[in-house]
Amino acid sequence: MKKILCPTDFSDSAQNAIAYAAKLAHSMGAQLTLFNVQSSFENLPLEIIGTKSSKVKAYEKLLDEQSFEISRTFKISCYAEVISTTASLSKTIAFKASGYDLLVMGSNGADDFIQFFLGSHTYKAVVESNVPALVIPSDCIYSEIKEMVFAFDYLRERKLPITQLIPFVNALNARLTVLEVLEEAKSEHMDIELQELQEILTNTYGEKITLRFDTIRSATIAKSINGYIQNNQPDALAICSVHRSFLGKLFHKSVFKDLSAVLSYPVFVFHE
Repeated sequence: MKKILCPTDFSDSAQNAIAYAAKLAHSMGAQLTLFNVQSSFENLPLEIIGTKSSKVKAYEKLLDEQSFEISRTFKISCYAEVISTTASLSKTIAFKASGYDLLVMGSNGADDFIQFFLGSHTYKAVVESNVPALVIPSDCIYSEIKEMVFAFDYLRERKLPITQLIPFVNALNARLTVLEVLEEAKSEHMDIELQELQEILTNTYGEKITLRFDTIRSATIAKSINGYIQNNQPDALAICSVHRSFLGKLFHKSVFKDLSAVLSYPVFVFHE
């Protein structure tokens, strides 16, 4: 992962995400681009047909200054771009992200994070772009990601979608634990089946990544994962956006309080 895109609206959460992205780019040897989108509908008619608005020019100057300071401080290549468009925010970010390896985006709290998964512009941008994203809560301070947990029901799905996850884990030299969340009661047959599947997955991906496995059993998925995160203290949680039934259970509004601890961690959202 050599190219990181960090969209910003200049909010506090976006500024925190930029600081995180800059440190992450430094640790990964990647270049960083700061990206701001302005709506053309706010411009005057003359400006729409070819002249930049004073607002766009002001944001360009602000973002250029910030990218210069980031380049100087972190010794990385950092660029800035402000565009004015009539297209939606999500489509614009998705189109821009197609030339990048990773999106880094800020979240300004649990309500915003839940909205993210229920259809916000940011969520749509992630889905439409098919580029993995690292979502950073506003109170999350950068620290190295050395332990990641990927929560996925691979026993039910009979697969492990980690094509986009592997490069990120390897770039960070991190350890990955695949967490199986079972709703069913414990049985000897299921334990044998789970162990056999783990061996198959280990043999399949063994040359690309070292996998560790863990299992929790509970009908309350979000609460169980939250408890697991609290007890084991990984540096980040990974989830796959194509696992929609799981996402629906994990990020439903009714489990808001159960997710509070998870929301203090970076969350890596990826696709297959």
